[in-house]
Amino acid sequence: MTSSTPIQHVSRPLIAIFNSRDEVIEGLRSALEAEGFVTVTAHLAEIQSGTLDLVAFAQVHDPDVIVYDLPRPYENHWNFLRLMKETNSLKSRAWVVTTTDKKALLAAVGAASVVEIIVGQPYGASDVVDAVHVALLTRGSEKVV
Repeated sequence: MTSSTPIQHVSRPLIAIFNSRDEVIEGLRSALEAEGFVTVTAHLAEIQSGTLDLVAFAQVHDPDVIVYDLPRPYENHWNFLRLMKETNSLKSRAWVVTTTDKKALLAAVGAASVVEIIVGQPYGASDVVDAVHVALLTRGSEKVV
């Protein structure tokens, strides 16, 4: 279910969505596109298995914000995310992390010092859309949508 066609965006921010569940990906895609954003998506399993190169994906699509779901076990997935976030092509991106248990994530890995915005369940698509707007404003790159 990877969206792999490079998308050229000039005035509308491009948001990359990485999640393990099709219904969440589609819900977030619909909500973000309704707000005027352009989206690209991929499954976490594709990234974590190496089927999809996240660094190359970011270079091709050049997303303004990455919405990344962090599943349990947090320590394993957090280590992977931290490594990816420190690569040159991903370092300057704004990240919105979604998770099932924000308090447990913060307690397990101290994520607040590394990721700008963490959205914990229960959350809806509108919460993620709001977080994307904040991430863009924080980066100083909010574009008119």
